[in-house]
Amino acid sequence: MLTSFLVLELTALVALVWAIKFKISKLTIWTFIAVTVLNAIYVYWLMPVPTLSQLVSPVAIETTALVLWTLFAGASAQVVERVTKRGSRISFAGLTIWPFVIPIVAFVISLAAGISQAVTVRPMYDSVKATVKKEAPLTKDDQPIALSAQASQNMMKKAFSQVPDSSMYRLGDLSAQYINGKPYYVAPVEFAGFMSWFMNRTLPGYFIISATDINDTAHFVKEKLDYSETSWFSHNIARKIYMRNPKFEQVGEPILEIDNNGQPYWVQTLLNVRWAGQLVFNDIHVSLTNADTGKTTVYATKDLPKWVDAGVSPEAATRMNRTYGNPYAFNFRHKNQIKPTENGSESGVTPVFNNDRSISYFDDFTTVTSNADSDKGYSLINTRTGDLTFYVGKNVGIMDSDGAMKVAKQLHPQNKWHGSNPVIMNIDGTPTWVVSMMDQNERFREYAYIKGADQNVIGEGANAADALASYRNALAGSVQTASANDDSIKTETITGKVARVNANATLDDKQVVIFKLVDDDTLFTLDPSKAQTALLLQAGDDVQIKAKTVKGASVANVIALTNKSLK
Repeated sequence: MLTSFLVLELTALVALVWAIKFKISKLTIWTFIAVTVLNAIYVYWLMPVPTLSQLVSPVAIETTALVLWTLFAGASAQVVERVTKRGSRISFAGLTIWPFVIPIVAFVISLAAGISQAVTVRPMYDSVKATVKKEAPLTKDDQPIALSAQASQNMMKKAFSQVPDSSMYRLGDLSAQYINGKPYYVAPVEFAGFMSWFMNRTLPGYFIISATDINDTAHFVKEKLDYSETSWFSHNIARKIYMRNPKFEQVGEPILEIDNNGQPYWVQTLLNVRWAGQLVFNDIHVSLTNADTGKTTVYATKDLPKWVDAGVSPEAATRMNRTYGNPYAFNFRHKNQIKPTENGSESGVTPVFNNDRSISYFDDFTTVTSNADSDKGYSLINTRTGDLTFYVGKNVGIMDSDGAMKVAKQLHPQNKWHGSNPVIMNIDGTPTWVVSMMDQNERFREYAYIKGADQNVIGEGANAADALASYRNALAGSVQTASANDDSIKTETITGKVARVNANATLDDKQVVIFKLVDDDTLFTLDPSKAQTALLLQAGDDVQIKAKTVKGASVANVIALTNKSLK
């Protein structure tokens, strides 16, 4: 920060010395004092900058303004002097282009940086640690369904009266993390402005709420935070981190995380940046700052303490997705180019809680040039390591999250509900969009399961279990109503032992029997009006069935049933 200030000061001094070709008396001194004050303000608000190209723009603007102002003031003074002495000739023979050298050089550097940033995309692309996998999407057993981040934030705002002198503060940004092995959303209380900080100096605490329990309420935790994003001067967390790590660029907002002892820390993603401002992702570092003492430590991602969940910020993940989807510069054919939809709840990505106690950022990709709402794959970025895994295969060709959100919006138009937190999952072998339905006040209403390849197959429920059951019924119905000449349909004769059975299920307001066989994940559905003995099915019965199946689905429609165990 001090270096940035000194560079601007030296530039201003040189510009004034070069530009002065006329006597200006004390005006020059006052000009330099004014420029010094402006530089100090500028450095505080917009500095520090980690690259030369980001510094030369203010240098160019400042020196140009100083040169022009000084020449104008000097010429005006000469005119006044000539008129006073009744002279008739004004000479500009002493003028020189040298005062403009600094801004010209600075503008050239800025232009070169801009061109370099546009052209040298490949090094940034190569810096993304990406793995491509051709396999099915996540299964329902890979992670619990998380509550919408918007709904959690809304609950925290409604509980804001728990904060002492709540009118002095506002709710900060939400972050996903594990606390004592359980998934939570955490949001700090932030200062509402300068006067709020000046009168209080410390923040009173933070809010937490379960990320998976829709019946949980927001809880305010009292904890003194001396350093924060909205604190001023030396207690501002961004400046504290920069003074410790001037060579890195801070990407995204600092995230408040709680360690195993209940101590809050500010976690900030740090990336290396090339001279022209290009971020590279192959050497991610993370800054941990004790929110009470301000002690700051920098770690490589491989050395992070185990309790840190989000070493990579959502903003860094989004930039990584954009870089991965655009590997070539000036590719007018858009070959191999895809773009993230950025429909997630946190800066374009959606946090996904995994059962192995890790967190990933989810986003899906679509084509660059059309509005076909066609999915081209999806990424999961590990929030600790920054490793990107790109999934293609069974999910490619289905609707993307834009399409899923449009379908969700049409489910309850009279209530004006809308979708949030779209995540693709593998439900019984079928790529499925799981969307949280929100009302106009950002309150959670239900989950919607939408078949990726057929927007007419939808299941809804107030919780994940009910929505899943409804969706499975809808999947069974899609098999029953499939066209007889559909090439993907085939009829099989299967024998086996019944593992589970539900004789009271409903589909389109009609009773159906749903059962599965031992060592077979297929769900078989049967209309009991076609075979009333199906109502007597029990677990353990030996059966022979003739079933109509659809390729790629794990739901089959039974057209004939023989219960060998029924006497």
